[in-house]
Amino acid sequence: MYGYLRFVLAFLVLISHVNVRVFHMNPGVVAVVMFYLLAGHVVCHLWDNVLPRGRSRILWFYRDRVLRILPMYLYITLLTVVFLLATGYGNPDWSWLKLAGNLLVVPVNYYMVLDTAVLTDPSWALIPTAWSLGAELQAYALLPLALVSRRWNLWLLGGSFLVYLLANLGVIHPDYFGYRLIFGVFFMFSAGACIQRTRFRPLNPKDPNLILPWAMWAVFLGMAGVFAALDLFSPAYTRETFLGMILGIPLVFFLGRVRKKSRWNTLLGSLSYGVFLAHFLVIWLLDHLGAAVPGSGFHIPAVTAGSVLIALIGVKCLEDRVDRVRKFN
Repeated sequence: MYGYLRFVLAFLVLISHVNVRVFHMNPGVVAVVMFYLLAGHVVCHLWDNVLPRGRSRILWFYRDRVLRILPMYLYITLLTVVFLLATGYGNPDWSWLKLAGNLLVVPVNYYMVLDTAVLTDPSWALIPTAWSLGAELQAYALLPLALVSRRWNLWLLGGSFLVYLLANLGVIHPDYFGYRLIFGVFFMFSAGACIQRTRFRPLNPKDPNLILPWAMWAVFLGMAGVFAALDLFSPAYTRETFLGMILGIPLVFFLGRVRKKSRWNTLLGSLSYGVFLAHFLVIWLLDHLGAAVPGSGFHIPAVTAGSVLIALIGVKCLEDRVDRVRKFN
């Protein structure tokens, strides 16, 4: 049932970028936190149950992640480049260094210190949501270490959570270290991986993979109460990241135990990544054409429909073929 969840999360990211807020909170931030939990969950399943065993497993792992992430990303990047070249929208700066940063993805995660903005008015990378993709790629570099060593997992998780806590207490930058950079969010991926390792097993209250995410859930629930009582919420995204963990851990846990199959689940899951990447391009295209004015009743449906169409073409013409190469025979 994760396909439905992924599509809903991608839609929440989309509407957050047309300035929709829910109880004064950014729904896209909540969605990104849940995406991190799901990414850790999926990667753990891949590592434990899909990849060939042996010394080459790490190479198969990175090969699979590259084939999963890059084709759709490069396809939508190409569409964006064609649109910008044809229209000049956003007064683009075609610096080779900026283009390289966008193609490598990870530098976009460090936009606060590395200038990866190809658009200059407004200042955006070619795919603005790629900053979180950059964090995800760094998590993939670290997760094999966490998956093979409980000790390393605890060190990485504990260190990351400490950075996150310091950020949300205002000791270090709350937005960068509490939401965007891998240093403060790796524990979210790790929690998702732990949930995966309980998915097909009888529930054992002594299983550390069961204890850890639920202990984290309880900690976040308690911190939410303390922060609310003492008015400690930062002007960044503390509320949203708290909510993402409080809602995300039970959602990922219980949906993972649903065995019912649905024909729409796979398709919606496949479309979600393309929608997540493509919606800024559609927003810019509509703005350039003067169609579906922001705030009108047609804007969100138009952005959604355009994003789904771009994603569907990418899935059918590109990803379905790449998936055949990703099989582990």
